[in-house]
Amino acid sequence: METTVQPSKWNLIGISLLSGAILTLEITLTRIFSVTMWYHFAFMAISLALLGGAVAGVWVYLLGPRLPARSIREQLALLAPLTSAGTLLTFWVYLQIPFRAPQLAKGMTGTDVLKLTLIYVDLAIPFFLGGMCISLAMSRWSQRASRVYALDLVGASAGCLLSVAALTWLGGPGAVIGVALLMALAGLAFALATGRRTWQGAAGAWTLVIVALLVLNQHYNWLQVTSGKNPKEDTTRIYERWNSFSRITVYPPTHWAQPFAWGLSPTYHGPDPGHMLMLIDAAAGTPIQAFDGDLSKMEFLKYDLPAFAYYLKEHPSVLIIGPGGGRDVLTGMVFQASEITGVELNPAIVHAVRNDFDEYAGHVYNLNNPGIRIVVDDARGYIARDYKTYDIILASLIDTWAATSAGAFALSENSLYTREAFLSYYQHLDEDGILTMARWYLHDRPAEFLRLVSLALDSWDLAGASHPEQHLVAIASLDLTRSTEALGVVLVKRSPFTPEELAQIHRVADQLQFTILYAPDGTGSGPVAELVNTADRQAFVRNYPLDISAPTDDRPFFFNIIRIGNLIDRSLRASGVYRMSYEAIYILIALLTITSLLSAVLVMFPLWLSSQQKRIQPAELPYLGYFTALGVGFMLVEIPAAQRFSIYLGHPTYSLVVVLFSLLLSSGIGSRVTGLWPTERIRRALRWIFPLLLALAAIQALIVPHILLFTQRWGLPMRIALSVFLLAPLGLLMGMPFPLGIRWLSARNPAIVAWMWGINGTASVLGSVLSVILALNLGFRITLLVGAGCYLVAAMVAAMRA
Repeated sequence: METTVQPSKWNLIGISLLSGAILTLEITLTRIFSVTMWYHFAFMAISLALLGGAVAGVWVYLLGPRLPARSIREQLALLAPLTSAGTLLTFWVYLQIPFRAPQLAKGMTGTDVLKLTLIYVDLAIPFFLGGMCISLAMSRWSQRASRVYALDLVGASAGCLLSVAALTWLGGPGAVIGVALLMALAGLAFALATGRRTWQGAAGAWTLVIVALLVLNQHYNWLQVTSGKNPKEDTTRIYERWNSFSRITVYPPTHWAQPFAWGLSPTYHGPDPGHMLMLIDAAAGTPIQAFDGDLSKMEFLKYDLPAFAYYLKEHPSVLIIGPGGGRDVLTGMVFQASEITGVELNPAIVHAVRNDFDEYAGHVYNLNNPGIRIVVDDARGYIARDYKTYDIILASLIDTWAATSAGAFALSENSLYTREAFLSYYQHLDEDGILTMARWYLHDRPAEFLRLVSLALDSWDLAGASHPEQHLVAIASLDLTRSTEALGVVLVKRSPFTPEELAQIHRVADQLQFTILYAPDGTGSGPVAELVNTADRQAFVRNYPLDISAPTDDRPFFFNIIRIGNLIDRSLRASGVYRMSYEAIYILIALLTITSLLSAVLVMFPLWLSSQQKRIQPAELPYLGYFTALGVGFMLVEIPAAQRFSIYLGHPTYSLVVVLFSLLLSSGIGSRVTGLWPTERIRRALRWIFPLLLALAAIQALIVPHILLFTQRWGLPMRIALSVFLLAPLGLLMGMPFPLGIRWLSARNPAIVAWMWGINGTASVLGSVLSVILALNLGFRITLLVGAGCYLVAAMVAAMRA
């Protein structure tokens, strides 16, 4: 029997560094995909990472005889620098592929499919090479699996921290070079483990090359990311700033025939003061208004539909959710608001307006005015902790169309548009305060706007309003001559609208030529009035062709209005609003298809081939079910837990660091603990690990949501501490079954350990897609319970093998 060289401390350090680099690359590509393509493709980075690792496990298994265990240290010392070089080369190739994210209204051509496949295969290479290193370590040191797997997870948890820092300090392309540097350092650690000066010198030289490349790129900006959404416009940018959840770009000043506004009244005729367009991930826009301190030049803001609520209040106190480039703050100043508080989530936006474009914007974020305050914070959490009440709470077209660095898919949750969020808004309104929200209104099928109305009515009903329809007014800026898509605004008042207020609404609407879709005095017709006036609102929502049900924190996908049956409706492709939701579902299914086919070709076919060669015995087949259940179950627990805590913690960066770091680190600790147990205790340990794990998963699904809602008012440090407290025990137990299974299996047939690593990775790929599908349709609670069911299957397999 071949003797295996035991891992040295340098081997273990290299594994941890490489694992951190792989996760950092995954998160970085999530950000870059959101910029270069549509944010729907961000999920592709997750499948790339998982599938690359799975295929690597298969190849280590198939090449086993050609990769002798005695030379494991040299193999790792060679593969890690190759992974580093492959990361740089494949990323450069990716930037050269002229792929423009297809608009599904026109359909994907064969060329589009070919380019997308090329991108997928190209960027999978570094994950494959990195996965080869990890899989080799796991298979050759299977008796030390607990220790190796622990350092793998600890490195991945550190990668969460590194990804945030790298994207913030280095930008997208710089972060990729930083990943290559981390991989080079892993190669240096592996080289030190060989004890050979030649290997060490080569690894050190390559590390210095990457350092030089990183420094030079930061100075000369050689590697540039250009958006495939509108590449010509992206090349005209005058400003660019990255952080962990967006890329901000600003474009030269523009002057139009009329001022830029989302819902400008057709009655306004005046000059355009000019503005700069700021884009988030080259998609969602917010204007930086040219302002020289003369508010008379901003009079056009009084004609913009989102400002309608100001006509019902004298010198109001205003809370603005997502002020962006400062336009909404200027609107409050024009209407002489007594107090303006703007809560902006993205610090890069505030930094740009407050520093880089401060003079152009008229110092709107630096005004020496005690009545104006701009806060960088999550609006949901800020409002929950705020004990003040407001005359107006305003949110105008709040969306970013950007995938966060937490790896959130295109169909990402939005905590601002849920029943629980609206109840919080209700509690922070004065007795006659107004919540005003603007969303797009499509003339023939206004599903998004109807969903907003449905959410408002449902929330006010739960808040105790006996007749919520008396509290709501819906208005739109309809101009059928210009577009099929218009802007609508919903005004929801804490108390019922008075006759005097309704008369004022009619006067202003007539003056500005806006259309009242619904008012409590009986005004209005069409779908909005039908929804509000129907005797059975639930039946109306249920029977509507698209999903207009009120989102909740358990199923917070406000912008996902497309049901599976709607995919055959080609008319949805023509809408700029619904196309986003349509594309997201379409791409989710496409990714599931691609990953399933690749898994079948690259994983399942070798399984069949090996079974023909009798390398896997029939008695060992149940292990396939065990590691498959663990792979699917881990993703079905991890992803919905991360999304739920993202709503709780609010800030994407904090959510990423706290949730993934806590789960991965505690899983690593759990794995390391199992290494202290003798082999004969494995079966006995699994008998109590799985029941405890099932119990904690059930607690996460059924009890934790209530704890999070109750503690939403807590300060961020306390919420972070509570999150770690709630997640760590779950992660600790989730990190135990896999290394125990590896050790258990290695005692029977060490040759197929790498194969089981591949099976687990493939199952994780499918589990990540399945988790999104389940969460979209059934919510986080059910997804978690299904994940717990997967662990139950693994427990049953373990019991049968005992």
